[in-house]
Amino acid sequence: MADFNTHIVGAAAVSGTGTTMLMMTHTFPSQALAGFFILGVIGGILPDIDSESSVPIRWAFNGLGIITGFFLVLYFGAHYSLVELVLLWGASFVFIRYGVFSLFTKLTVHRGLVHSIPAALFFFLGTVVLAARVFEVAVLTAWLCGAFVLLGFLTHLILDELYSVDLKGVRIKRSFGTALSLGSFRTPLKTVLLYLLTGAMYYLAPPADSFLAFIFNSRLHQLLVERLLPKAEWFSVSAIDLF
Repeated sequence: MADFNTHIVGAAAVSGTGTTMLMMTHTFPSQALAGFFILGVIGGILPDIDSESSVPIRWAFNGLGIITGFFLVLYFGAHYSLVELVLLWGASFVFIRYGVFSLFTKLTVHRGLVHSIPAALFFFLGTVVLAARVFEVAVLTAWLCGAFVLLGFLTHLILDELYSVDLKGVRIKRSFGTALSLGSFRTPLKTVLLYLLTGAMYYLAPPADSFLAFIFNSRLHQLLVERLLPKAEWFSVSAIDLF
């Protein structure tokens, strides 16, 4: 499998290319473009959340513990003393970081269901639902948020498959085919549950009409083709010319 740094660089390269293409359309503000890029990088490390020793899983549960404690403090802030609130925050962090984390790692197997195409679709649609329903962003923006998570996620899976081919020895490693899978026959119930959850996310997601219209817009394609290569000399405009 590719290592953590390779996944980060790969996801950043693909997300950066996608963000640059969107920038050329002059449709989205710079804040949205930065958000798309970050989501793409996050998507690139999401498949490793089922690894107990991975950096993403530790980051995720550390952050989840801190955020959960913060909301508990806000909820009980008017009722408890300072010491009680600090203890509540600390207890919630320990419970999630070590209790829930331990349970999660026991229920999941690295490069199991999370390393699969249905998992990629689940995180894709889940991001769309979160962006549209919770953060109430525009429908097109919500779908693009999910699309960049999907883009990064698939980049991770493809890199893992590429690293399953030993070019020096010209052989296929045993891990080949385990990343771009449609599920696991060894855990049929979990596979069915993942498909059901993905279907639920699709049901909760807003209509994708505006997203599909944007992606398949012929004017957008024409613009990208026109901007693919420089019309005159390469790098003919300097930074000084822009001031």
